[in-house]
Amino acid sequence: MNEIAIDIVCPVYKGYDYLKPLYNSFLTQKNVTINKIVFPITDSEDEQMPLIRGFVKKNNIESFEVKKNEFSHSLTRQKAIIEHCESPIVVMLSQDIKLSDDMVFYNLVKNIHTGETAYNYAKQICTNNSIEKYIRERNYPDTSYIVSKDDIEKMQIMAFFASDACSAYDRDTFIHIEGYGGYNVMMNEDQLYSKILLDAGYKKKYCADAIVEHSHKYTLKQVYKRYYEVGLFYSEVGLFDTYKSANTGFKLALYVLCKAVKHLDIPAILRWLPDMAARYLGMKFGKIAGKNNTSNR
Repeated sequence: MNEIAIDIVCPVYKGYDYLKPLYNSFLTQKNVTINKIVFPITDSEDEQMPLIRGFVKKNNIESFEVKKNEFSHSLTRQKAIIEHCESPIVVMLSQDIKLSDDMVFYNLVKNIHTGETAYNYAKQICTNNSIEKYIRERNYPDTSYIVSKDDIEKMQIMAFFASDACSAYDRDTFIHIEGYGGYNVMMNEDQLYSKILLDAGYKKKYCADAIVEHSHKYTLKQVYKRYYEVGLFYSEVGLFDTYKSANTGFKLALYVLCKAVKHLDIPAILRWLPDMAARYLGMKFGKIAGKNNTSNR
């Protein structure tokens, strides 16, 4: 079997402790050839920066630094893909993921390599006992599927669901459709790219056989802030207003509650109402703020 050539892009911010195990997991991957690793490094202006720079130099990793107030989830990634990568396929990662086995990259990129799809994303699992674990189960099922423009009417907002925590881009396609369309966003660049990609007639795939661990323990304040920023994204970008999403949120909340009750997960049951309220209110007020920002421009 010929190995598939890839580059890896992994934005880094205060992530020194993640780098060595993540890098070592790259080296175990089968049926792919990693030509280049690129770290866009956001300057944290703290004691981690010399450590991160030293790690990059020691392991011959290409990097560029971005000031914290200039970082963009879309434009920083776009710079990495266009200006620093050369391989036909670019694997995009978050610094805090863990690869589940030695076939993650191959399973993630194989359909792009054959030309069937142009953007793929991996299955994420959460290993801590939390509401997030049940949300991951709902959003990342056990069966892979491909999404095209023809599926948008049926799937509505979920047609654009994706995650750059572990994803793969066909680089030529990315350049051809002008990446993220010039949008400067602070989150959800993956969903934005899915919209642009599908509208242009390309396909994407959810790869259930490419599995990564991605776990968080957010406080209610952090949950609210995250969903507030999602609301800002939807309002300021303005590309998703015509798609149904309210029912999706209700179904997710109900799924989480049923799972927590089934497993007699008392902490998750007690957390359910305030957690879902934080998500709902964060999204609602974020959208309002985004509309106000847009109208004042």
